[in-house]
Amino acid sequence: MVTPAHSTEERRASWTELFFDLVAVAGIGQLTHLLHRGPSLREFGLYVVLYLAFWVVWACVTVYSNVAGEQARTTMVFGCMFGLCVMMAAVGGAPDEHMNVFAAIYLLVRVASSMAWRRGQIVVDWPIAQIGAGTVPWLVSLWVPAPWKFVLWAVGLAIDLWIMFAVDSERMMVDAERKVRARLRRGPGRKSREVTPPKLQALRADAPHLGERLGQYLIIVLGEGVISVIAAISVEEWTLSVCVIGAGAFLCLIAMWALTLRFGFVPRLMGEAGESVGLPYQRVMAVHCAISGAIATVAGGLGLVAAHPSGHLPVGLGWVLGGGLAAFFLVCGLGGVRSAGARWLLRWPVPCLAVALVLGWAAPHIGGMWLVLGVMVTLAAAVVSETSRTTEGR
Repeated sequence: MVTPAHSTEERRASWTELFFDLVAVAGIGQLTHLLHRGPSLREFGLYVVLYLAFWVVWACVTVYSNVAGEQARTTMVFGCMFGLCVMMAAVGGAPDEHMNVFAAIYLLVRVASSMAWRRGQIVVDWPIAQIGAGTVPWLVSLWVPAPWKFVLWAVGLAIDLWIMFAVDSERMMVDAERKVRARLRRGPGRKSREVTPPKLQALRADAPHLGERLGQYLIIVLGEGVISVIAAISVEEWTLSVCVIGAGAFLCLIAMWALTLRFGFVPRLMGEAGESVGLPYQRVMAVHCAISGAIATVAGGLGLVAAHPSGHLPVGLGWVLGGGLAAFFLVCGLGGVRSAGARWLLRWPVPCLAVALVLGWAAPHIGGMWLVLGVMVTLAAAVVSETSRTTEGR
């Protein structure tokens, strides 16, 4: 059982990886359009499913390029990048058109990324790279009409997320070795022979490089939020409420940047020495999925509110922003409790989560300007609290 050693020289994201990450800009922008149509419960559920599918494919390719390093095939990365572009183009027809194209490309990219690994290589830090049980419902969905098609997609993604948490990396190696031994014993003329233990290759992630890629993805999601707000503000008459919403939304995005990257609720999971802080990489990736989805939802909600600067806000729109913010604080709390302690949750994650839910409920009654100001103050309070805690810790 061999684990390839990474170079002692610090790796940086390659030009190929940076170019691939740009697909996230187009992807988040397309998904946000689903909410612009009128964020009903059905639309929001579809948004969550499509985002998870998009993130899983992005993560499969990201882990491949991280583990393979200089051996990563550029044609493989660009092929999957093209597939993601087609998937995002298909989102424009959701939920009625092009959904089979979306599912088919999702399957192709998942299969291609799993076939990139040679026989005997076990990607212990990303089990769904080689365990494709979650793709079966997607395959079946090609012959199933909506809305059951989307239910099957959700089931497939739930299976993948369960595998991320449930599969132990060391157990993967033991099971793989046992299966190889069993195949050798069943071979013709080998019943009386002593079987040589198989040599398997355990492939592990390069933690500093993976942390950089995860952080870059979050920056791209935040950048898409800036683009969304600018696009909404640019077509409105610049009244006082529009200016307040624009400035407040910008400060909200800065506050989320500080809470996720400055104080490190995702990079903190990757230790300073390049090792995860007592967490399996599967859980690190799951936290990243959740927090990036929450940020994308808040960023999209800010753009939606900027497009409704005055008048009555739809109930669904308020819950997109308030609910997304509550999810953000929940993930921040769960991600930081291991290092900061359970008592720290009462410092700002839990109170801010409660305020976010109240803002989501009150949104139709207080209007867009006061909603954005409420979100801004809540995020600012979290940043101030975390800044003071960090200062006290020094």
